[in-house]
Amino acid sequence: QYISTTLNNEEGINKNLAYQKFYIRKNKRRIKYKYVAVAASFLVLCIAGYTFRASLTNNLIVSTVDFFSSDIKSIATLSGDQKTINLPDGSKVILNAESYLTYPKKFKDNIRKVTLIGEAFFDVKRNTTKPFIVETENIKIKVLGTSFNIKSYPDEEKVETTLVTGKVEVLKQEYTTPVVLEPSQRAVYDKLKSSIKVDSVNSKNIIAWKQGKLVFNQTPLKQVVLDLSRKYNKEFLIRSDNLLQYKYTGEFDNLTLEEVLEILKISSSISYKQINNKIMLELQ
Repeated sequence: QYISTTLNNEEGINKNLAYQKFYIRKNKRRIKYKYVAVAASFLVLCIAGYTFRASLTNNLIVSTVDFFSSDIKSIATLSGDQKTINLPDGSKVILNAESYLTYPKKFKDNIRKVTLIGEAFFDVKRNTTKPFIVETENIKIKVLGTSFNIKSYPDEEKVETTLVTGKVEVLKQEYTTPVVLEPSQRAVYDKLKSSIKVDSVNSKNIIAWKQGKLVFNQTPLKQVVLDLSRKYNKEFLIRSDNLLQYKYTGEFDNLTLEEVLEILKISSSISYKQINNKIMLELQ
């Protein structure tokens, strides 16, 4: 699907010659193509299966640890986990893997403030008299009532805030002019440059992790393996400088790690080896 969108941009290609080369190669790779067909069928079954499972349960919790203090409640998730949290004001948070959320057992004064490390989707109940503020290590997000996604992992170079509905304000510092987002806009804070850029995105792809999906769109392989590591609790090693520059486009819909690795191998120039709990990626 991604490749088809690029074909109109190519000029001066001998299509007949290109097809002849492809026809010769396809016979040599028939076994691999059969696997792709099986994988595609499996994707359809996964979608149907997830829809059925979602009707039976509201979250995907596996091993989640809750920590409590007298006034503050803290919730953490492990690799591969998700947790649905109902806040005291009626707002809802879905916490992604390897994430940490703290919030008061009861919102007081004139604000509702929570702290996030990692990634979470927020569906905030509207209250014009009490703004809702999410604090991360680098930025603050202020809303009255809306739904949005924040990705703020300590081991990543950027913090992303994606608005799904409503409106949010992203603040780099306490007294700077906020960046205001509209639906389907994303604010990306660069930790090294200490700057914020706004772009337009498909918000459905950004929050696809809530349904167990991983969606990549020209995503650097370094970022791809970080997401895979959190989901599957495996350590990835990239054994090629060229692969660090590689950008991947694709969607993994509730697949096993083995299926993900095979599809990576078939659809790109990546090969892999598994040694104990580590997965090494290299050029084919």
